[in-house]
Amino acid sequence: MTGKKGFTLIELLVVIAIIAILAAILFPVFTRVRQQANKTTCSSNMRQMGLAIGMYANDWSDRFPLDSHTGSNASWVWVSSLEPYVKSKRLLYRCPSDPSTNWTKPLEGFLLTRKTSYGTNFWMLPLRFCDELPTICGHSTLRSIRMPANTIYIAETKEYGTSDHFHPAWWYWPNDSGTYIEPEKELAMTWHSGGTNYTFVDGHAKWYRFSQVWSGDGRIDLFDPRRE
Repeated sequence: MTGKKGFTLIELLVVIAIIAILAAILFPVFTRVRQQANKTTCSSNMRQMGLAIGMYANDWSDRFPLDSHTGSNASWVWVSSLEPYVKSKRLLYRCPSDPSTNWTKPLEGFLLTRKTSYGTNFWMLPLRFCDELPTICGHSTLRSIRMPANTIYIAETKEYGTSDHFHPAWWYWPNDSGTYIEPEKELAMTWHSGGTNYTFVDGHAKWYRFSQVWSGDGRIDLFDPRRE
């Protein structure tokens, strides 16, 4: 009787080598596909928020939602304000590329959890809530924005952050408020292939590298609603 023939050591090594080569080729492809899917999901979320903002403004005399600077006990005022205008509340406000882990439990030494991957532009808060400084905020209505299709209202915020807004006027120094914050401390910048998504005042959402929306020298600043 002829015995069964097994694989030789060389054959096994060849098979293992082929599998390793295929894995090396396919893994980056799968990673890019997953990243693109997350980018698309996040962009869809932000378009839905843009539509919700438009409906909110239509119901509230052309005004933007407030944020936590209103003195409210709620830490995520604009998120709560938009809830009646969106369908999937839980998934809508969380980007699948957001690596934050403080969604249900605060980080050690902190009191708040993260409620959303996104934040609103502080320029759009009513002037009475920001120390009466017109170079920080005050553009609280749609009609006050000169270029709604080129002015950012919502951005993806830095992972683990617990603020519901960000402060573009404080990214410059000096400024008349006496406060300086580096933009990378407030915003996520590289979640999606070296860039992130932004929702504009007119409701559309688009992916950009941060250098395409803010240059630091005033030449490019898609956050400032005072631009012509």
